[in-house]
Amino acid sequence: MSKVKIILIFFCMLFSVQGLIAQNEEPDADAELMFLIRSEKFDIILPQVMRDNKIDMWIHMKRGEDPLNFELGSNPGVFIFTDRGGNRIERAVLGGRGDRKLYDIFAPESGLPQFVSERNPKRIAVNYSEENSGFNTISPEDYTTLVKALGDKYAKRIFPADFLIADFLAGRVMSEIALFGRLSIISAEKIEKEFDKIMPGVTKLSELNGNVFVRDPDGHEENNTDYVIQRGDLIGLLHGANMMDFREHNGGIAYVLREREANLPPEVQNIWEHALVTREIFRKHIKVGPTGGETLEILIQKLEEAGYTYIDRDEYDRNADPEKTQVHIDFHALGRIISQELAPRISPSGWGRDLKIPLYHTFTFEYMIHMPVPEWGKGEHLYICIHDGVMVTERGVEFPYPPCQGIRIIR
Repeated sequence: MSKVKIILIFFCMLFSVQGLIAQNEEPDADAELMFLIRSEKFDIILPQVMRDNKIDMWIHMKRGEDPLNFELGSNPGVFIFTDRGGNRIERAVLGGRGDRKLYDIFAPESGLPQFVSERNPKRIAVNYSEENSGFNTISPEDYTTLVKALGDKYAKRIFPADFLIADFLAGRVMSEIALFGRLSIISAEKIEKEFDKIMPGVTKLSELNGNVFVRDPDGHEENNTDYVIQRGDLIGLLHGANMMDFREHNGGIAYVLREREANLPPEVQNIWEHALVTREIFRKHIKVGPTGGETLEILIQKLEEAGYTYIDRDEYDRNADPEKTQVHIDFHALGRIISQELAPRISPSGWGRDLKIPLYHTFTFEYMIHMPVPEWGKGEHLYICIHDGVMVTERGVEFPYPPCQGIRIIR
């Protein structure tokens, strides 16, 4: 089956909401889809990230569990990728096994010195890190063995591969984007089904699936506890969907009407309006190219220009202007599970703040709004958490599914 045909079939599955998605089932991993993702990552993403990082050869020594088991295969061995010009990166496995449809060369590990000298790379990336990145996966013994095998000439050309690996994982191919959209739809369906279960005064947070929470006007949070949901509660619920090494999780918000309430009270409607205003600020100013940290600084400036107060923790700041609504941001990656933490991150914390945002970066619009309600008393406020899956395209930030449309009313 051709790659084009597989993509077309998968997009048909993505938008077929009746059946599988309507039944809220977890999708099974399709072998052809998984192969397509692996092969496209090698064909499209790998040449780009090796050249962006100025790497001629990437040596990844893998012995056991490894962050790249999905991409490279689960077998141990020395995986070597060499840029020899052209549109394709040469792929070799020394001392191990791999998919013969993905790799060009299989040879004994003892041939590594000759293999490297024949290609004479100027910059060699190896899977170690000088930072706490999570990509320092080569053992000290293997690193010593590798340095000795390469000899003085090539050992001096070794560089950490952590940024290369992070860029390789963060680069998205179209089949990954399709999968991201499909999982997003399933996740959103799950959230609605959980909200359907709520009976005010009866249902406990712990009886709902997902990450369920309620905050009172003082900021105290009940999270997946035996707290019984009451009328007047503003409920946040995060829920996910998975397929093999891929995960997406979204958020929803619900309000439980009080007696004699027919619609959202004004303060609840107001905080939702703030969610829409800030959403557009974020969509307008997140672009391909800058790092996560640089983007955060831009967003902080734009939020403050719009009259908001940025807070670097998800906690109401009682020392800030009491009339301004406060906003916290944590736009972390979604998709490949390993890259959620070790990927571009628009956030006040995290290793990925220093990584550039690539084209088709898939991440979450996770932002928290703390809106003061002065008539309730000093420091009293409402809280909601927005959590929608998005991606950055040539046109800016786009949604692969309908994002949260409003605050769900529970009667």
